[in-house]
Amino acid sequence: MNPQTDKELKQLHDTFIAEGFHRFYIDGIGTPKSDDVEVLSFNHGIWEVFYIERGQKGKILFASPNKQEAIEFYKNHVYGIKHQHLVLATRSKQKVADIKVLLTENNIEFWQNDIPSYSKIGDRMYRIFVFNKDVFKVKKLQKST
Repeated sequence: MNPQTDKELKQLHDTFIAEGFHRFYIDGIGTPKSDDVEVLSFNHGIWEVFYIERGQKGKILFASPNKQEAIEFYKNHVYGIKHQHLVLATRSKQKVADIKVLLTENNIEFWQNDIPSYSKIGDRMYRIFVFNKDVFKVKKLQKST
């Protein structure tokens, strides 16, 4: 079994990309695996689903010799994740207010997660995230404004 030539796995990869998912890796397809991804892998005749964090393979969430069962589990697992996309990082309160209005008016769910600057007291980096394929909507809206 060679995942690189498997059309079904390639289609699954492309579907995930179209959905705005990024926390996944299908062994042998797409970009190299990195940290903090959910993995679908074929090892010694067994399909496995597991999480990689900081280069370390986590516990196996699913294992089966049956490819279809593994794909179904993996699809449900990856669809269950809220894939966050950073759409704004700024120190400007006005830019934060503007994008919040834009997102709210277009019924786009967002999450604000600010981080302090450790070099200056009172300095703050404002961050706004959206989820899944809403990132494509935001890019389109930002181009038109």
